[in-house]
Amino acid sequence: MRLRKALWPDCSPDRFAVERELYQRCAGVIALAFDENNHAFGFAEVTIRREHVSGSRHDVIPYLEGWYVDPLRQGEGVGRALIDFVSDWARSAGYTELASDTELENVLSQHAHKRLGFREVERVVSFIKDLDE
Repeated sequence: MRLRKALWPDCSPDRFAVERELYQRCAGVIALAFDENNHAFGFAEVTIRREHVSGSRHDVIPYLEGWYVDPLRQGEGVGRALIDFVSDWARSAGYTELASDTELENVLSQHAHKRLGFREVERVVSFIKDLDE
């Protein structure tokens, strides 16, 4: 939970609880990186999405929902090791693609994705209209 809060600081505890329940019922995998004191300092969280994902050739695809390494441990290859682990897991389950996303302003994450073999397939700006106003 500490790592998820570090990645998504604006996410409410209620939203985290809903996501946790959904992820527990969903096929997928969570990879954790631990230090020598058994302290988690990184994670990669993958679910299986059963819907269209932009750029994918498949309707069912593993999706990297969250990927984070504590800033003090970044640059050590931990992020790459986490992605390698979830990629191997997806490949062994018969999948041929791994999807992900990041915010338009998160250039650091975009570069990290590209360095690890992801290719950009779309840029999007999402909208919501409140209907009760």
